[in-house]
Amino acid sequence: MKIVYIHGFAGSIHSETISFFRKYYPQYDWCPLEVDHRVDYSVQKINDFIAANSDVQALVGSSLGGFYVLCANFEGRKLVINPVLNPMSSLKKFIGVNKYKGRRDNGDTEFKLTQADIFKFKQFKPKDTPNTICHYTPNDPVLGDVKRDYKKFFANAEETPHLRSHFTDEHYIKHKMSEGII
Repeated sequence: MKIVYIHGFAGSIHSETISFFRKYYPQYDWCPLEVDHRVDYSVQKINDFIAANSDVQALVGSSLGGFYVLCANFEGRKLVINPVLNPMSSLKKFIGVNKYKGRRDNGDTEFKLTQADIFKFKQFKPKDTPNTICHYTPNDPVLGDVKRDYKKFFANAEETPHLRSHFTDEHYIKHKMSEGII
Protein backbone atom coordinates (compact mmCIF):
# COMPACT_ATOMS: atom_id res chain seq x y z
CA MET A 1 0.00 0.00 0.00
CA LYS A 2 1.46 3.35 -1.12
CA ILE A 3 1.00 6.28 1.29
CA VAL A 4 1.98 9.82 0.36
CA TYR A 5 3.29 12.07 3.14
CA ILE A 6 3.21 15.86 2.85
CA HIS A 7 5.31 17.80 5.37
CA GLY A 8 4.46 21.17 6.88
CA PHE A 9 5.65 24.74 6.33
CA ALA A 10 9.42 24.98 5.76
CA GLY A 11 9.68 21.21 6.20
CA SER A 12 11.64 18.52 4.45
CA ILE A 13 11.15 14.95 3.30
CA HIS A 14 14.40 14.18 5.12
CA SER A 15 12.94 14.78 8.59
CA GLU A 16 12.69 12.29 11.44
CA THR A 17 8.98 12.00 10.72
CA ILE A 18 9.37 9.92 7.57
CA SER A 19 12.01 7.77 9.33
CA PHE A 20 9.51 7.05 12.11
CA PHE A 21 6.80 6.17 9.57
CA ARG A 22 9.10 3.66 7.94
CA LYS A 23 10.27 2.29 11.30
CA TYR A 24 6.81 1.66 12.77
CA TYR A 25 4.86 0.92 9.58
CA PRO A 26 7.28 -0.85 7.22
CA GLN A 27 4.39 -2.66 5.54
CA TYR A 28 3.54 0.56 3.70
CA ASP A 29 5.42 2.11 0.79
CA TRP A 30 5.98 5.64 2.14
CA CYS A 31 6.23 8.29 -0.58
CA PRO A 32 7.16 11.67 0.88
CA LEU A 33 6.73 14.58 -1.52
CA GLU A 34 8.80 17.71 -1.11
CA VAL A 35 6.47 20.71 -1.32
CA ASP A 36 7.01 24.36 -0.52
CA HIS A 37 5.20 27.58 0.40
CA ARG A 38 3.67 27.97 -3.06
CA VAL A 39 0.19 26.48 -2.81
CA ASP A 40 -0.38 26.17 -6.57
CA TYR A 41 2.91 24.35 -7.14
CA SER A 42 2.47 22.11 -4.08
CA VAL A 43 -1.12 20.99 -4.72
CA GLN A 44 -0.30 20.38 -8.40
CA LYS A 45 2.70 18.25 -7.41
CA ILE A 46 0.47 16.10 -5.20
CA ASN A 47 -2.20 15.81 -7.90
CA ASP A 48 0.39 14.86 -10.53
CA PHE A 49 1.82 12.16 -8.26
CA ILE A 50 -1.63 10.71 -7.61
CA ALA A 51 -2.46 10.73 -11.34
CA ALA A 52 0.80 8.92 -12.15
CA ASN A 53 0.44 6.34 -9.34
CA SER A 54 -2.89 4.55 -9.30
CA ASP A 55 -1.83 2.51 -6.26
CA VAL A 56 -1.89 5.44 -3.80
CA GLN A 57 -4.06 4.32 -0.90
CA ALA A 58 -3.78 7.28 1.47
CA LEU A 59 -2.48 10.81 1.93
CA VAL A 60 -1.02 12.03 5.22
CA GLY A 61 -0.29 15.70 5.78
CA SER A 62 0.75 17.75 8.77
CA SER A 63 0.22 21.46 9.36
CA LEU A 64 0.44 23.24 5.98
CA GLY A 65 0.86 19.81 4.39
CA GLY A 66 -2.55 18.99 5.84
CA PHE A 67 -4.03 21.96 4.00
CA TYR A 68 -2.43 20.75 0.77
CA VAL A 69 -3.83 17.24 1.32
CA LEU A 70 -7.32 18.70 1.86
CA CYS A 71 -7.03 20.56 -1.47
CA ALA A 72 -5.73 17.56 -3.44
CA ASN A 73 -7.91 15.71 -5.95
CA PHE A 74 -8.04 12.43 -4.07
CA GLU A 75 -11.06 10.53 -2.80
CA GLY A 76 -9.16 7.89 -0.82
CA ARG A 77 -8.19 7.93 2.84
CA LYS A 78 -6.75 11.21 4.14
CA LEU A 79 -5.19 11.78 7.55
CA VAL A 80 -4.44 15.39 8.42
CA ILE A 81 -2.50 16.21 11.56
CA ASN A 82 -2.90 19.70 13.05
CA PRO A 83 -3.81 21.01 9.60
CA VAL A 84 -3.72 24.71 8.77
CA LEU A 85 -7.27 25.66 7.79
CA ASN A 86 -6.76 29.39 7.24
CA PRO A 87 -3.28 29.82 5.75
CA MET A 88 -3.91 33.43 4.73
CA SER A 89 -4.08 34.27 8.43
CA SER A 90 -1.71 31.64 9.87
CA LEU A 91 1.17 32.40 7.49
CA LYS A 92 1.19 36.23 7.70
CA LYS A 93 3.75 36.17 10.51
CA PHE A 94 6.18 34.35 8.19
CA ILE A 95 6.25 36.95 5.39
CA GLY A 96 9.91 37.48 4.55
CA VAL A 97 12.89 35.14 4.46
CA ASN A 98 12.50 31.78 6.22
CA LYS A 99 14.93 28.93 6.75
CA TYR A 100 14.00 25.35 5.89
CA LYS A 101 13.97 23.00 8.90
CA GLY A 102 15.79 20.25 7.08
CA ARG A 103 17.79 19.33 3.99
CA ARG A 104 16.01 19.96 0.70
CA ASP A 105 16.60 17.89 -2.43
CA ASN A 106 17.32 21.03 -4.46
CA GLY A 107 19.88 22.27 -1.90
CA ASP A 108 17.92 25.38 -0.90
CA THR A 109 18.35 26.45 2.71
CA GLU A 110 15.89 29.33 2.76
CA PHE A 111 12.99 30.86 0.86
CA LYS A 112 11.06 34.11 0.74
CA LEU A 113 7.33 34.12 1.50
CA THR A 114 5.57 37.12 -0.03
CA GLN A 115 2.13 38.66 0.32
CA ALA A 116 1.46 37.50 -3.26
CA ASP A 117 2.21 33.89 -2.17
CA ILE A 118 -0.33 34.23 0.63
CA PHE A 119 -3.00 35.71 -1.67
CA LYS A 120 -2.77 32.62 -3.90
CA PHE A 121 -4.27 30.57 -1.07
CA LYS A 122 -7.61 32.29 -1.82
CA GLN A 123 -7.85 30.14 -4.95
CA PHE A 124 -7.79 26.88 -2.95
CA LYS A 125 -10.56 25.53 -0.75
CA PRO A 126 -9.84 22.64 1.60
CA LYS A 127 -12.43 19.86 1.41
CA ASP A 128 -13.56 17.42 4.07
CA THR A 129 -14.62 14.01 2.73
CA PRO A 130 -16.06 10.91 4.39
CA ASN A 131 -12.57 9.38 4.12
CA THR A 132 -10.82 12.24 5.96
CA ILE A 133 -9.69 12.01 9.57
CA CYS A 134 -8.26 14.97 11.47
CA HIS A 135 -6.03 14.48 14.51
CA TYR A 136 -5.19 17.62 16.46
CA THR A 137 -3.39 18.53 19.62
CA PRO A 138 -5.10 20.35 22.45
CA ASN A 139 -4.00 23.98 22.81
CA ASP A 140 -1.79 24.01 19.72
CA PRO A 141 1.06 26.47 20.42
CA VAL A 142 1.64 27.16 16.72
CA LEU A 143 -1.90 27.55 15.40
CA GLY A 144 -3.60 28.58 18.65
CA ASP A 145 -6.77 27.08 20.06
CA VAL A 146 -8.52 25.91 16.88
CA LYS A 147 -10.55 23.04 18.36
CA ARG A 148 -13.82 24.69 17.46
CA ASP A 149 -12.67 25.19 13.87
CA TYR A 150 -11.65 21.53 13.57
CA LYS A 151 -14.90 20.27 15.09
CA LYS A 152 -16.88 22.54 12.81
CA PHE A 153 -14.95 21.78 9.62
CA PHE A 154 -14.41 18.02 9.95
CA ALA A 155 -17.01 15.32 10.36
CA ASN A 156 -14.25 13.18 11.90
CA ALA A 157 -12.00 15.33 14.12
CA GLU A 158 -10.31 13.89 17.16
CA GLU A 159 -8.36 15.70 19.84
CA THR A 160 -5.34 13.47 20.26
CA PRO A 161 -3.40 13.65 23.53
CA HIS A 162 -0.70 11.50 21.88
CA LEU A 163 0.22 14.67 19.95
CA ARG A 164 2.30 16.52 22.50
CA SER A 165 2.90 19.59 20.36
CA HIS A 166 2.05 20.97 16.93
CA PHE A 167 4.73 18.83 15.36
CA THR A 168 4.35 15.13 14.61
CA ASP A 169 6.61 13.14 16.92
CA GLU A 170 7.64 9.53 17.44
CA HIS A 171 5.20 8.97 20.32
CA TYR A 172 2.19 9.95 18.19
CA ILE A 173 3.41 7.98 15.16
CA LYS A 174 3.99 4.85 17.22
CA HIS A 175 0.82 4.94 19.31
CA LYS A 176 -1.94 6.71 17.40
CA MET A 177 -1.29 7.47 13.77
CA SER A 178 -2.16 4.05 12.38
CA GLU A 179 -5.80 4.52 13.39
CA GLY A 180 -6.07 7.23 10.76
CA ILE A 181 -4.65 5.29 7.82
CA ILE A 182 -5.78 1.70 8.28
